[in-house]
Amino acid sequence: MNSVDVDPGLSKRLEVYREIEAYRERPLIVYATSTRAGVRAMLDGDAVAQFVEQIRVIGNGDAIDVLVHSYGGDSLAAWRIMSTLRESYEKVSVLVPFSAFSAATLLALGADEIVMHPFAALGPIDPQIQARTPKGDIQFAYEDVGAFLKFVKEHVGLTEQAFLTPVMDKLFSMAEPLTIGAAQRASDLSSEIGERMLRMHMKKEKDHGRAKEIARNLNRSFLNHGDAVSRKRAKDAVGLHIADSDPKLEDLIWRAYAGLESFMELNTPFNHLAVFLGDPAAAATLSPMPSIQLPANTPPQVQNQVWAAVVQQALQQLGPPAEVSYDIVIALVESTRRSASKVLKGKVTAIRQGLEVKVAPWEVCHGWSVSLALPQPAAPTPDATGTKAEPAQGRRTRRR
Repeated sequence: MNSVDVDPGLSKRLEVYREIEAYRERPLIVYATSTRAGVRAMLDGDAVAQFVEQIRVIGNGDAIDVLVHSYGGDSLAAWRIMSTLRESYEKVSVLVPFSAFSAATLLALGADEIVMHPFAALGPIDPQIQARTPKGDIQFAYEDVGAFLKFVKEHVGLTEQAFLTPVMDKLFSMAEPLTIGAAQRASDLSSEIGERMLRMHMKKEKDHGRAKEIARNLNRSFLNHGDAVSRKRAKDAVGLHIADSDPKLEDLIWRAYAGLESFMELNTPFNHLAVFLGDPAAAATLSPMPSIQLPANTPPQVQNQVWAAVVQQALQQLGPPAEVSYDIVIALVESTRRSASKVLKGKVTAIRQGLEVKVAPWEVCHGWSVSLALPQPAAPTPDATGTKAEPAQGRRTRRR
């Protein structure tokens, strides 16, 4: 864990965080994982330590807000984060400016209230399993297995064991039985964690059955893992405790998301070749070889000698293969007191082979970098009477 210089946009993000804290009268922690196209990032267990450090510098209290933006990841990490927060705060609210899918939805289920921007979306909590098959890697959910068997029996009409056996053999050739078993266990775990999360605040015995139903529906009733659950749908159809609309707060959390979007380059697709070509010196190494014109009656031996000389000259001019370094922010946990970002560092090289360009990227390292010396708000300016203007106290009355 290294201390780094404060990034240029941090001051603006902190300003928005302070406004949210003043409006809500409670501390705020921001947690985001990259949703940038071409970048693999996930809600992961290594963020737990960053939440612990945030709690240490913030201190215990009655309530805390957690602003979340993520496509999801490890369900157990979501459980650990919320459990850790619950040890120090009686009430936890999750603010969702844009996306909180999969394990990020699980995290939100543990909140006493979920504040969603009108543009925000939650998602199903059915876990996705990665499996290696003879035909390549595949991704599936346990519900996909059940859907396949339902299709075979109800739509195709295969019910006799003699006909079902080769179908099952075909299924197990695509995904091993242990993989399918692991998919079922992951699905059951997701439902269980969802129920546990909800029962953190649905504490009355009469609500326990409802918590189980909500978790199961979020896991089993959706036909696609990417199905977006809007604010209205989350409240009316799913039955979650979604806060009433608050335009002032919605504007603040959207501004906070805009700061994350800029810092993490969420709207800029990542491509290794584009990184390489972005370096003029590196891009020059991919220039095509110069063309030469030889008389049609040039002997083959002479042609070969000429081409060999051209290739040798080109190689001497190119020198060793160019390497271009890159940094990508793949996760962030920060507040007005402490900022930590998880950075993926890598290198990429490329060579031209005929009409094709071969790109060879590799990761150098990734880890959390911490900024402790955060920019402080400007001192109050004197008003017309010569005294310092103090910030307004209290909080506006808002609809609940």
